[in-house]
Amino acid sequence: MSYKKLGKYIQPVNIRNKDLKVERLLGVSIRKVLMPSIANTVGTNMKTYKIIKKHQFAYGPVTSRNGDKISIALLEDYNEAIVSQAYTVFEIIDSEVLNAEYLMMWFRRPEFDRYARYKSHGSARETFDWDELCDIDLPIPTIEKQQEIIKEYNTVVNRITLNETLNQKLEETAQALYKHWFVDFEFPNQEGKPYKTSGGEMEFNEELDMEIPFDWEVKPLVSFSDIKGGKRMPAGCSLTSKINNHPYIKVADLGTKKFAILNDKYEYVQNDIQSKIAKYIVAEGDLLISIVGTIGVIKIINKSLNNANMTENCMKITNFTKLNSSYLYHYFKSKQGQNEIEVRNVGAVQAKLPMYNIETFPITCPLDSVFQKFEVISNTIDNKIQKLQEEEILLKRIKNLLLSKMTKVEVEKEMV
Repeated sequence: MSYKKLGKYIQPVNIRNKDLKVERLLGVSIRKVLMPSIANTVGTNMKTYKIIKKHQFAYGPVTSRNGDKISIALLEDYNEAIVSQAYTVFEIIDSEVLNAEYLMMWFRRPEFDRYARYKSHGSARETFDWDELCDIDLPIPTIEKQQEIIKEYNTVVNRITLNETLNQKLEETAQALYKHWFVDFEFPNQEGKPYKTSGGEMEFNEELDMEIPFDWEVKPLVSFSDIKGGKRMPAGCSLTSKINNHPYIKVADLGTKKFAILNDKYEYVQNDIQSKIAKYIVAEGDLLISIVGTIGVIKIINKSLNNANMTENCMKITNFTKLNSSYLYHYFKSKQGQNEIEVRNVGAVQAKLPMYNIETFPITCPLDSVFQKFEVISNTIDNKIQKLQEEEILLKRIKNLLLSKMTKVEVEKEMV
């Protein structure tokens, strides 16, 4: 395959905001997007900042502070903005030869990040300078082929975005339902009307210092479930990226969505080591809560992580005799649940949520008839959420596959 030096197709842009006409300040994130800057610019001379226009790039040459990622992004959402003078702004010389979106796809490849980190140099701080960027080799097919690749990639990316939007709306719907029924106590009564505003009988609960529906109970979490801790890897043993039947759940792997689902970021316990920590596993439907570091990350275990090992930085809530993990998930996500997590942390140097403080969480337990109605609705929502999450993982694999296939694209012989 014929590769070309990138430097032949790009040129630096150095236009300063001398007239202060551009006010929108953006920064480049390690997710490779330009986003509103959070920098404190009080007293800063904004005339020295660089103007970046649509379809131009900005990148941060300093790589030592970014971990494994290179901060580089394409401006797509605005016609123009300003970025710090620390960034290098550049553009494509001829968009009929090289498409900006195609080039940005190349920059999103993990192989590019590894290459840039390898080529970075410097003693006090490592940088990936302009000359190194220009020295990159990449395949440049016909513009029609580039557009075909971009279209295929964007189809997948747009579907991922749609899934994330739908997922968020479903989670918000479920949380709103929980609040309406079990915080505001407006669950439907026997006539289908909101309980509290329709004059439903209430009684004062001393533990919660508030009124709750008549005949409801407040019980400690441990009275209807088991709370168990995880286990760190044995001394001298490490995880492996080689896939087997023993994924290891770390807090960093849990993500931001309701269900913990096996994905390509997980590492695994080697078969000969797993027997030493075999007792510390989770089951489908268990509820996980992080107890050290980032405290209060709450997830429900998906079937893909059934029997996975669990870090010592989490505890699982399992073997429910009343309620279920979805109800408790929304309790912990509620204002009351978040407040309880905060006040139950202990430790001056490093905060921790100890087992006893988890066991004694005061949980409002509705009548079975009310909970069963909620369970029917929440199960329907949860099934949709899990399907969207599972589909998103597959779509991200396809996206990464499309990026990796860029090295195999056929380059026309007549391309210069």
